[in-house]
Order: sequence, then C-alpha cells, then structure tokens
Amino acid sequence: MEKYTIDENLGLDTLAERIIVHRKDSDESYIQSKMELMDMTTAAVAYQEYLPLMKLSTEKVAAYVDIFTSVEHKISATYINLISEYFPMGNLDKYLRKLRQEKIPLNNQLIDKWNAQILDGLMYLWNQKIIHRNLKPDSIYLRGESHAENCSLVVGDMIPPSVAHDVRMRTRLPRRALSYTAPEIFESGEYTIQSDIYSYGNVILDMITCDMLNDEEMLQLRICARHDSNTLSQTLQTLRKTHKVIAALIENMMHLDRQKRLTEVDLRRDDYVIESMHNIDSDQVKYPAERDKKWARDGLAKNEKLEYYISYLKQHRNAESRIEHALKLCNQSKSIDLSALANSFQAEILPVVEHFLSNSIIVEETLELLKKIIHNESIITAEVVALMGKLILIFENDEHLIGKIADVLLKLATQNAKLVINARLNSNLLQVMTKYANHGDISAKCCTLIWLMAKDSISKDLRDNQLSLLSTLLNILQKHPSNVDLFTKVCFAFLPFIFEKSTIDHLVQFNLVRCFSIGLQKHYGNRNAVKAGLAVLSELFKRDERCVMRFLCSRTDDGELVDSMQTLNKIFDQFKNHTDIARGIITLLKSMSPYDDAIDEMISTKVDANLLYEIKRFHSDNDVSRLGD
Repeated sequence: MEKYTIDENLGLDTLAERIIVHRKDSDESYIQSKMELMDMTTAAVAYQEYLPLMKLSTEKVAAYVDIFTSVEHKISATYINLISEYFPMGNLDKYLRKLRQEKIPLNNQLIDKWNAQILDGLMYLWNQKIIHRNLKPDSIYLRGESHAENCSLVVGDMIPPSVAHDVRMRTRLPRRALSYTAPEIFESGEYTIQSDIYSYGNVILDMITCDMLNDEEMLQLRICARHDSNTLSQTLQTLRKTHKVIAALIENMMHLDRQKRLTEVDLRRDDYVIESMHNIDSDQVKYPAERDKKWARDGLAKNEKLEYYISYLKQHRNAESRIEHALKLCNQSKSIDLSALANSFQAEILPVVEHFLSNSIIVEETLELLKKIIHNESIITAEVVALMGKLILIFENDEHLIGKIADVLLKLATQNAKLVINARLNSNLLQVMTKYANHGDISAKCCTLIWLMAKDSISKDLRDNQLSLLSTLLNILQKHPSNVDLFTKVCFAFLPFIFEKSTIDHLVQFNLVRCFSIGLQKHYGNRNAVKAGLAVLSELFKRDERCVMRFLCSRTDDGELVDSMQTLNKIFDQFKNHTDIARGIITLLKSMSPYDDAIDEMISTKVDANLLYEIKRFHSDNDVSRLGD
C-alpha cells in the first residue's frame, strides 16, 4: 500500500471491502478491493490466478492495474488486494434498484445495447479462457459521466477458483448475491461457461422487470427459478407481450439442466444477439459479409421512402455510424414526404437520436431535419424544445452547432413562444450570449429569442436573470458598434424590460442610455435601426427625466459630445417621406416635453422648433402633424 493514498473507505459489500485510492505519483483514482481469504496459502494461489486479469487489455472489462497480498496479524486475517478501474457512476444494481423503486421500465433500446455490452465482455473473457464466476448486476459497472443512460456497461469483479471455493468467502455471501448463481454450483461446485450464461440470463431478467417486480419479489423469483422452472415460465409468459425475443432467450439461458441450456455457440448464432452485437460494433460475433452490409446501405440510398429510413434507423438504433449515414441520406433526399417525416419525427426518430446526443454529426443532421419540418404543428412540442436545451449544455463550446440550435429555437419561439418560455432556457441563453458576445450572428439570434419570449409578458425566469441579461445585451452592443442589424435586435430585446423600474435605474446608474444615443448617430441611415432606437428612447424618456439628460449629454468612447438633436435632424433629412419615422421622432420629442425647463438650461429649443416645423411641412396631410399639436 506504500504506492497508494486512501481517499475514502466505501465499506464492505458482497465481495470485498472497497476503498477509493490514488497513486502517490499521480492524481488518478482507483478502487481497492480487499478480500479476506482463509489463509496465506489460499491467498498465494489466488494471487497467481488473478495475474491473467492484469494482462487483459480491452474496454469491455474493468482494467486491473495492481495486485498484492496483505496480513493483519492482530486479527489473524489474510487478504488479497486488487487495484482496479474506478467507476464514479456506480454499478448496474444501484441503477436498477432506483428504477424498481419508482416502477420505471428500462428503455428497450437501452436493454438491447446494455445486453450486448455485457455479452461482449463475457465473450471476450471466455475467449481468454476466463470464467467470470461472479456475474450479477453489482459486478457490472457504468462507465461514463452525468446520465446513466449515456453510459456503457463494463464487466468486472471476476473471481478465480480459489476465491470462488474459499469457505470464508462463500459463507459471507448473502442470499441475494447467491441468487444469481447457477443451480449446479450448489451441487457440484463446478463453474463453467454455462454457469456464466445462467447468471447472464438472471441479469437480463432483472433489467426487463423493473416496472413489474420490487426487489424482494425479484429475489424470490430468482431463488424459486433455481428449483422450479414453472415459476420462471409464468413470469416470462407475461414478459413475452413486451419482450418476446428476450423472454425466449432468458428461458433457454436459465434452464435448470446445464446440458439443455444455451451454449456460447448458440448465443453467437442467435439473430437477436448478432444484431445487438453488430449495433455496438462488437468483434466477438461473426457478421454478414461486407457485400451484404453494402447492399443494405445501397438499398437505403436508392429507396427514398420514409418508411425505409425509419425501419433502417430502428434496425440499427445502437450503431452510431449507421445512424449518421441514414440521417445524412434522409437530409439529402429530394423526394421524402416532409409532412410524414414531421409526423413520425417525435415517435420514431427522436428516441434513436437521443442515444447519441454527444455525437456532433448526428446532432447536426437532426437539426437540419428539424429546420425542414419545423413549420409542422406536430414538431412544436415541449419534447423538441427540451432537446434543444440539452444540446445547448452539451455543445456550448461548439460555435457552429450553437448557431444551428439557435435557428431551431427561433422558429419554435416564433410559432409558440410559450413552449420555449416554459422550458426555462433563459440561463442557458444567457450563458451562450456571454460566451459568444463577439459573435454577431449568434448574438443577433439570441436577442431575437429574448424579444420573442418577453414581448407579451416577462416570466419569473426572465425577471430573475434580468440585470445579467441587460448587461450582456449592452456588452454585445458595445462589442459590435458598426453592426446595424445587431443594434436593431438589441433594441427590440430591450423594449419589454423598459417597463421595469430596475431596468431604468440600471441604465441611468451606469450611463448606458448613451449606447442608444451613439447607436442612433451611427445608424441614422438605416430605417429599421432608427425605428427601434427611437422606440427605446421614447419609452425611457416617458419614465425618467434622468434618461433625457443622459441622452442630451451622451459622449462617445473618445469623450466627444454626441449632438443628439442634430442626429434627429439628420434622421429626418434621410427619411423625410416616411411617416413612421416622422411619427417616431415626434413621439420622442413629446416624451421630452415635460422636461422643457431642464432642457432649456442645456440646449436651445430652436432645434426642436425647426425640426417640428419641417416634419409638419412634409406631413401636413398625415396624422403625424396632429402629434405635434
């Protein structure tokens, strides 16, 4: 143990005392499994039997990095110690128990994938002449991070003959751990591949009964099945309604007579097993010839019927490269019925895609499909919006995909802003806007999204993030002083918040009204930008005298005074014949009129009078003239 430092003692489980350790010369964490054996002779034999595990080099089986024996003389205890890969996400037993408590079924696609991954590890061991002898859910680990559904399964905790037959070990195992053991072990004690296959059948049974049986019922079923095959048959008969193929496999794997049980060869020839193993790109099973694979792909390219694509996606739902290929072809197709695609997207395509959310190619192709069908009402759902929220978190550092996600969200919000509001994506959007403040296109899309979400009413989620949001918007404005489109969109994003007193106080306190004054001066030749800027300033002036003063005293970053009234004259000269601009200017001037006394002390009102005269002269026949009366 001189090479390791103890981080945390996890306590004793069914096999060993588990301790999280790390090497003194590195920060990498491992798990120490400390197993008590009968004596030093048994420990020495176990040491030799465990050595082959150190030579295994595959992702399918937990990695072992060290092995040593130890003795605690005070209690006359002898131990074999294994240092192996540490799995922070825990084991399969922990995850299945959680589902069982809540009566939640395990996703069918996940069942297929995880079954294949377990069998992949077992077949690798069998090829190395290693029998597991201890297969159960708590010796199968989840490798990955965050969500269990995105993890892969890894086989671990194999035990050699000396440990399997050690009296101290056997008497310490609880009946729950022994309930996965094949019946012949209690009679002859001889472990074979057939014994592993029985235990594997038990594990699959656990996986497909999460919503049917609680922990105690499941334990009783495993114990009774070891003595009476009819008990198992009755349960499997019910399961055949939802898991027909798997139920039949379990029945044949858990046959009480070892000679009649499925063999390793039978498993390698089973169609379900072959397809499942193919979908995870396992090299443990012989697959159809390359020409047959090519035929399937060629058929996909030639047959552009939607039913064919969906069938292909379902058939290869765990094969990442095939999903990429199918989605690319679907996007390239000119003849697929987009209405039918929209109607089947959520039920048929989305569940497949959600297994590969970390794959940027699959995500990009999915976003392209969504852009084609987003106008269809069947796509405007909370599930699709929630998907966008997940993707923002996963790809926040991918500028290209963030732009595409924003495109889809914009179209969703345009058609049903309430859905996007209810998804509470504001903190995610704020994070994106802050990260990509230098990126004009992404910033413009986010500004439009904020406006769509806030224009009718400001949600609590938006209000909670209001000050951070406003600061980010102004930061974007300052980083893109010459971007007229972005100025316009920032103004629109600001408008809903102007009715909040905290917004006014924030703008005045930090002299941020100048951003809009400078923007008007810079973009006086763009009609949309002028309309947006005038609208923001008019509302600000109606609500606080200080905003008027800030407007009239605005200075550029170089300290030069902005002649705001001259800017209004230039705007009118540019758009003399446009009633909407004239109306906007008069609305602005009217909102300043309550503060005339204060304004008179700062500037000559002659400019106002001349401007009003010009507006009335050009628009004497319009309603605009009446606004100035």
